[in-house]
Amino acid sequence: MTGPPTPPPSSAVEIEDAARTMLPPQAAAAAPATEPSESTSEAAQPATEEFQPPTGGQTQQSTTYELLFPTISELARTGSLRELIEVAERGDLSGDFAADPTRLLLVAPLVLAYMILNELSPARHVLTRLPDVLTTIPLSRGLFMLLSSTVERRYSDVYLRAEELHQFVLQPTFGNAELAQILAGMIVSFVDAFRKRTFNLLSRAYTSIPLSLAQMYLGYTPDQAKEVLNVALANKWKYDQQTQILTPASQSTSYVRGSGYAQSTLEAVNLVANTIASLES
Repeated sequence: MTGPPTPPPSSAVEIEDAARTMLPPQAAAAAPATEPSESTSEAAQPATEEFQPPTGGQTQQSTTYELLFPTISELARTGSLRELIEVAERGDLSGDFAADPTRLLLVAPLVLAYMILNELSPARHVLTRLPDVLTTIPLSRGLFMLLSSTVERRYSDVYLRAEELHQFVLQPTFGNAELAQILAGMIVSFVDAFRKRTFNLLSRAYTSIPLSLAQMYLGYTPDQAKEVLNVALANKWKYDQQTQILTPASQSTSYVRGSGYAQSTLEAVNLVANTIASLES
């Protein structure tokens, strides 16, 4: 038997009690705002760190250039420039990520290897193959400027650009210590090779040359006269201390006149022409 209906709440206390029994607890509806889950908290964090190249502990796929770099590095350390050129050219032409910055792991040593061997046209071709996005990178610009000065035989600029590039790769912010070490050594090798070629040209181009002019061509400062004299005297040049004139040793008449001789003679003539133009300007 059903009893009489319950009368509706009438007082304020009865109304509040009825509301509490009809509504679910607030804690069951949602988690407290002050205790977010770990995944939500991490997702909300802003990305403040810069992109870093993959390291050995990461599982990201390496580019062809990164895989070949240890071989390039070893060939550079041993001075095997021809082998370095072969490996780097093949890797650069077959790489799948032409616009990836890691491409410079091959391109930079490749360009310097060509320049050490005085093969400037292939070096220029390598740099012109780069896409625009890579030519704006400071390392690429430094290589372009050094190569340009070398091609145009701006002797004093060659040593200046080489020193600037050398200092750049040795900066702590360069980003790749092993590449920096390889490039620094190759830049020094290039300067030594360029200086030796220039000295040989001076021997063919001049019967006598002022010490100050020889210093300019060989990349020595005015206070490095002793270094120039040591090189000159070791190659049987003569030096007049009163006039400060260097006299190269006479050239052997038994030298075989092949294509190498013709090229050296042409460069020597250009060297004299450039000197005259500089003195007249």
